[in-house]
Amino acid sequence: MSSTEHGDSLLTALVSGCSSAAFVAFATFPLDFLKTSAQLDNSHQLKKFNAPGFQPSSIAQIMKGSSALVTGNVLKNFTRILSYNWSSNFMAIDSRSDQKKTSAPRVVIAGAMSATIETFLIIPTERIKITMIQNQILANEIANFPDKNIDITGVDKHHKSSQSIFARQYVSPHSYYTHNLLTQLKSGKGASKFQPPMHAVKGPSAMDALKLEFNKTPALTLLGTIRQMYAIHQLRGFFNGTFITYARQIGSSAAWFSTYNATRQLLDPHTKTEEQNWFRFQHSAWQSIGLHVISAAAVIAATQPLDVIKTHIQSKNGYMLYKDSLSTAYKIFVRKGIMGLFAGSVPRGVKIGINGSLTALFYQWIDGGINTLATKTVFTD
Repeated sequence: MSSTEHGDSLLTALVSGCSSAAFVAFATFPLDFLKTSAQLDNSHQLKKFNAPGFQPSSIAQIMKGSSALVTGNVLKNFTRILSYNWSSNFMAIDSRSDQKKTSAPRVVIAGAMSATIETFLIIPTERIKITMIQNQILANEIANFPDKNIDITGVDKHHKSSQSIFARQYVSPHSYYTHNLLTQLKSGKGASKFQPPMHAVKGPSAMDALKLEFNKTPALTLLGTIRQMYAIHQLRGFFNGTFITYARQIGSSAAWFSTYNATRQLLDPHTKTEEQNWFRFQHSAWQSIGLHVISAAAVIAATQPLDVIKTHIQSKNGYMLYKDSLSTAYKIFVRKGIMGLFAGSVPRGVKIGINGSLTALFYQWIDGGINTLATKTVFTD
């Protein structure tokens, strides 16, 4: 299997692209975990009730959710290569040399088509990833909470009070909110005096019963998380935040490529565009690092609020707490200020900055290995 005249073969691109995507997603996942946990930060409530919060006891806890992200990245790159290859070939026109070529505008259209498909695929895996991270944080909080007489998932073990349970004890935002909890959260008042405590109810609604069960045993595996999510949300729950995810992806791509291209032209304004391609510009190591850092900073400045909004909408209780992107942004701003819309900027920025370099390096290494193996002969005369 050798490279074709115009680039890698489709199989080589698939193997190299998917392998590099899986490696980079796994290697940088701790940054993803830190970003998500920072965006869903509940430090005000933790300090108010002297709760310990998330205290990881092993690297395995910080890697929780990586399986969903790796799966999503592999599916995304597999679909990107196949859909781009198909759409560009479908729109190609015959040239004078009897070879099919795709014009620049059609290349842009092909890229947009593949981006649309790949974004649709990463929405459910992003949703699963966030839920797995919340499940791990919840399990850790339950294990480390000092007062075992308090159920931090929101089950009220005490007598009725005019105060909301959120004002009397710590309730983890990483647990599923029952109807009773949601009512208290929105009203700021305690449970109705005409209703017994949740733990005394003989027949809570089927949905609340599921939530109580899953709060006690949050799933920590990929398949277990999918099962619990489907039981509560059905299929539509895997696609919460579709619009905001598309907006973030489009904004990230536009900010990255425009900033990267403009900055590299400043470094070498006399280089002809046809002489070199995206990954082979003759820059020093420091210049290459600078290009990625500046581009990552542009992406953060342009899209970090979108990413924060997306995380809140796709959180375990997002479908009940938030109606749309604008109202979500407003609630975050009122509760946490402008900095709340930029929570998790540092780990996301670092990830974006190193992601391109790691992907390119790993892709070239895998590609070189495949081409070397393809040219070796096993049997000779």
